[in-house]
Amino acid sequence: MAETALRFDDITFDLKKISESRILSQYSTSPLYKLLLGVYTSEIQELSDAIVEMIKCRTIAKAQGKNLDTIGNIVGYKRAMLNFDTSFWFAPDEAGSAPDNGHWWVRNSPQAETELMDDETYRKWIWMKILKNHNKFSAKPEIENAIYEGIGETVAIQRTGMIEQDLYTTTSISTTNKNLLAYVTDTTLTDNQYLFSYPAATKIDNVTEK
Repeated sequence: MAETALRFDDITFDLKKISESRILSQYSTSPLYKLLLGVYTSEIQELSDAIVEMIKCRTIAKAQGKNLDTIGNIVGYKRAMLNFDTSFWFAPDEAGSAPDNGHWWVRNSPQAETELMDDETYRKWIWMKILKNHNKFSAKPEIENAIYEGIGETVAIQRTGMIEQDLYTTTSISTTNKNLLAYVTDTTLTDNQYLFSYPAATKIDNVTEK
């Protein structure tokens, strides 16, 4: 593997060069042998390049579309996200209903619009989910850095109790990102699970803009 680059993104296999480096000494000066070897390796170089590219396209760094969806499913994070920046106005559910007899609220209804993330945004959330899957006791700088890498927001964490913490962020934060910082979901394993890699049993009391 000496002929391959150290970074996976740059891995290439020059089969002609590799095969020539392994020729037995008694054939190393034979031009005919090298010519035949070159003809043979040129036939399989295209297949080798296609296999390497297929492997690259199944990594987080290079995956797109369905391939990225598959990685997201493996780590446990779907492409759909909540968009809290969309305003919801109270209105009767049925057209023509008067305010005094229309249904204004439905229990367990969605709190925000659901959208599909583009590949680059989804890629960042997958990285964050991987971090969360392996994290229980991160220090504050690690969590703050993970949030910045994921959604590009600067956040400061202040401990206010045994498990309670407050978050402070900038006034330019979007409504969606602000809500996501303290958003919790229930799963088959845990209740009140945060999207970010906060330590186990953490409770976010307030998210304040400063």
